Order: sequence, then C-alpha cells, then structure tokens
Amino acid sequence: MRKLLAIGFLLVGLMGLLAACQQGGGGAQLGDPDFRIVLSKASVDLTPFAPRQEILVQVVAKNGFNGQVTLSLEDVPEGMNASFNPGAVTPQSLEVVTGVGAATLMLEKGSAEGGNYTIKVVGQSGSVRKEVALPVTVASSLLPNQVFDFSQGIPPDWRIIDNTGNGAWSTNDECDRETDYGPLDPIQAPFAIIDSDCLGEVDVDTELWTPALNLSSFSTVKLHFDHYFYYYTDEIGDVDVSVDGGNTWINVARFQGADVGPETHTVDISSIAAGKPNVIIRFHYYDAYWDWFWIVDNIRVEAY
Repeated sequence: MRKLLAIGFLLVGLMGLLAACQQGGGGAQLGDPDFRIVLSKASVDLTPFAPRQEILVQVVAKNGFNGQVTLSLEDVPEGMNASFNPGAVTPQSLEVVTGVGAATLMLEKGSAEGGNYTIKVVGQSGSVRKEVALPVTVASSLLPNQVFDFSQGIPPDWRIIDNTGNGAWSTNDECDRETDYGPLDPIQAPFAIIDSDCLGEVDVDTELWTPALNLSSFSTVKLHFDHYFYYYTDEIGDVDVSVDGGNTWINVARFQGADVGPETHTVDISSIAAGKPNVIIRFHYYDAYWDWFWIVDNIRVEAY
C-alpha cells in the first residue's frame, strides 16, 4: 500500500512538473508562437565544375506556431540562379512540441562573377520575420596569375559563340592534330581547338570568351598563352580585350598569312586592362573556309 501511495505521489509530481513546463505564471505559454530557420550547410562553394548546390532549409516552429512561412532570398549576386522548392512551408507545433517544415534551396552559379558573397535566407509569416546568413563563394576558372590549361574541358563560365552555326571552339581534337603535328610543346592535350579543315567546306566564325577578371587592383597586366595557328588561305585568329562586358573589343594580337607556333605568346595589355574591374579576353577565329586550325592552351593573366 505504501508503494502504491508513493507511486501516486510521484505521478502527481511529474504531472505538476509537466504542467509547469507547459504553463508560465497565470497559465500563460512559455513564449509566443515562433519559428527559426536552420540550414543544412554553413557555407556554399560554387565552382565552374560544380556550379550547382542544394541546401536543405528547415523552418523549426515552437510554442504552438502553425502558420505558413514564405521563403525568399536577399543579396543574391547578379547572374546567380536561386529557387526554393517549395516556396512556402507550414510547420505545426504544439505548446511544447516542435514542428518542422522543410524546403530545398537550389543555388546555381550562372553568370555570377567570382567573389565572396553573403546571401540572406528569409522566412516571413505575417509580421514575424526571421533570417539567416549563408556565405557563398563563387570561384572563377580564370584568376590573375593562375594558369588555365583546359584539363577539364571548357568550363561553363567561359562563353563559346558559333557565329555561322558550322562549328565552334571545343576540346575535342576530332582529327587528332596532336598526333599528326605533335609534339606540340608547350601545348598538351586537352586544349581548346577550332579546326576548319576537320569541319570541311563550310564557313567558320567562332569566339571563345574568358570569364570576367577583376584587375582593378593591378597596374601591370600581361597576357600569356600557348598556341598553334596553322594557316592555309584567308583565316584570321584575333585576340581581343574588352573592359565593358563584351560590348566593345580592342585587338591586341592577330595571326594571319603564315603559320605561328607552337609557341608561347605574350602581350602587354596594361594600357587596356590594368585597373579595370570587368576584363574579358576573346579568341576569335574567322574568315575560315576549309582552312586549317588554331589551338590555344595554358592561358595566364599576369598581374601585379
């Protein structure tokens, strides 16, 4: 009998403790209905060869919150693609029971320039707003003082333009120029190539643009690249520089009328590019009709 009484008193005590947890003074809840945002990743890196990342976004509700939370982003860099699936969640909670709603945030590099950014993930329900910071690093495949060698192909942050629809820059050495004309030192496969001869009796006009470089902190800028311009009749290989996003171009090197290379070519572009925040370099092959080919590799923008 004494054991039963003791158990009864214990149960009453536990129920009282639970009630105390659920109720504040005068029967009030522990706090107002509320929610918070939790991200599955503390930071995100977007690279040319891994340009897309998924982040689980959890909306954690407490104290009886059961409203719809609309998700949005702030401070997304220009050119970056971002979306939620779904765009709103409704986590439901009891007074002391947590409720969780989840969505997937998709971030894609797009045309965003390289750099470090902080995106705000925002949840809004009526007048209640919560936000959490998500650091995002966008890596460019071409940076000052680093060599880009096409070892993993032409990345998505480079732009390939086919002006005639008959063929464009690629890393596919379909007609095996490396074997037929090698060794191509200092060029090593894979490399960027436009092969008019391999394309046959068609007009070829194609451009290869680098991603934009921020050279605003440099006073001297030199462009180095390894190439092989194999000439036949009328084709031209131009190297151009733009400081306005590709709207206008300044020619800094032209190859025509004779074979050039394989060689390392260097051109000082300080007067054009130094101190500029948005520099693009273009390799433009045109006026080609069943001619030979142009190979480009190991591009480096020396800046100091």
